[in-house]
Amino acid sequence: MEHTGMWGHMETGSGYWNVFMWFVFFAIVSGFVLWFRSFGRMDYKRNTEQDEMFLSGWSGSEVPADGAKAAAPGSASYWGFNVALEPVYNVLKRFHNGSASDYAGYFVVTTALIGILLLF
Repeated sequence: MEHTGMWGHMETGSGYWNVFMWFVFFAIVSGFVLWFRSFGRMDYKRNTEQDEMFLSGWSGSEVPADGAKAAAPGSASYWGFNVALEPVYNVLKRFHNGSASDYAGYFVVTTALIGILLLF
């Protein structure tokens, strides 16, 4: 391994590391991120009701501070996923019978299939 000073490049067995190239890389990526971010919503205004919290039907000052009065169940947060993936869930429910030996069998079969896919 060859090293040429603190800010130079370092030769390794698989290439070299140059600190200035990393600075250039991060500068380019930062510029791209800022450019992409500039296409965001132009109608956003700070310190308006757009900044208010919204939690499963509760909005603004209605949101309880301690969360004790929040009546929305956790499943309400995933309602869209449940509706969109209902056909998949219905197929998976047929395999769910509560027997641990069945689940162990599913695990063994899945592991074998993944192993076969990785080998070929």
